[in-house]
Amino acid sequence: MRFLMIAMQYPVGAGQSYLTTELADALVAAGHDVEVLHLDWSAPPGSRVEEFRTATGVRVVRCGPKMLWGPGWLVRDASKFVLSGRHAARVAGLYFDLAAFDVAIAWMPATAIAPLVKRIGRARIRHRLLFIWDFFPDHHHEIGRIPGGMVLKIARWWEQRLLKHFTAIICTLPGNADYLRKRFRVGQDQRVLVTPIWGVTRPALPIDRTAVRRRYALPADSAIAVFGGQLTEGRGFEQMLAAADAALMAGSDLHFLFVGDGRLAPLLRDRASRQANLLYRPPLTRAAYLDLLGACDVGMVATVPGVTSFSIPSKTIDYLRAGLPIVAAVEHGNDFVDILHRFGVGSAVPFGDAGSFFTEAERLARAGRITERAEHCLEEVFDVRHALATVLDAAAAPRPAPARKAARSTPTTPHTRPAAPEPRRSLSKAGSARP
Repeated sequence: MRFLMIAMQYPVGAGQSYLTTELADALVAAGHDVEVLHLDWSAPPGSRVEEFRTATGVRVVRCGPKMLWGPGWLVRDASKFVLSGRHAARVAGLYFDLAAFDVAIAWMPATAIAPLVKRIGRARIRHRLLFIWDFFPDHHHEIGRIPGGMVLKIARWWEQRLLKHFTAIICTLPGNADYLRKRFRVGQDQRVLVTPIWGVTRPALPIDRTAVRRRYALPADSAIAVFGGQLTEGRGFEQMLAAADAALMAGSDLHFLFVGDGRLAPLLRDRASRQANLLYRPPLTRAAYLDLLGACDVGMVATVPGVTSFSIPSKTIDYLRAGLPIVAAVEHGNDFVDILHRFGVGSAVPFGDAGSFFTEAERLARAGRITERAEHCLEEVFDVRHALATVLDAAAAPRPAPARKAARSTPTTPHTRPAAPEPRRSLSKAGSARP
């Protein structure tokens, strides 16, 4: 089958990968053709269009966003959504034969590529799949990135209208499939599937902990709890910093390390310069970051109170690759907690309970590595083959033949595979589906 993937992140540099690149490569390895339209959301506005082919044979067309530099962030952000989607649709029309694809894959927010969503519908691409990692605009409003009132209502109306153009919607957790049905209108002919996030699951290489700690000027003997990734709102830093305060007051030698970049990086760097048990390090290459994780003792995950949908923090995969147990403060009812407990790779504490977060982080740090359990969890939940199975299941579902002006090509023989997991099944079972 021929797949068109529309993504805002598609890194291709040496040693770089992301969920989009891993899924594309898995599709190619399974014998399919993949082309990618990369709307590089972080590129400078007006960047020129680039076209290239990756080492695995994926054809990539990359374009930058468009926006107006008017007064205020609202004008800039709103215009970026409107103009970038129009630009991406024009690029798609120039660089792709849309009617030749069997499957299109995109990610929420569909609003960011609205004209392109409509265009792939008019091209009669038979299977149109939408992955939902964060529910737009609800989640973005709840973490303070989108205002309420009329802006929120317009964004939600727009996203709902675009949702109907997709034949299958794929959520990361069973609870999110329920959330989708409760908060959005889903058509009777639209399938709702579940597959967890995925990533590279190879265990990290062994390291010399003493040497790595010396390299990054980390305490030689103290236990270290680490958070790595984007240092932005919605990551629960308030709870982690409060836990560091609790550790300091208790006289614990547990240190709290933050690694990465983002809007909150200056705040964390300044706080670390004034608090003895806080550490900050700038972003690293993936290989160096995994080495650094190997010199730590427990990984930290926290979201923010008041968020109504669920998520699996992607940093979980790197923590497990390094054999680190995980302490998490996440939403009540989040299926992610079931993963931690079922595979014995961590534990969860209530929101707002900084003392429990600290004591549980310290307990897990002292308990040692969880290498074998981490490898089992990675294999059964986070391996890309589960996402591949779900995508192929969605793409093989029979649908009425679209009326195209051009003659249809001979249909591809469907792959034989188990059915994708039902949204309400437990996540450990959902993770066991194989392509």
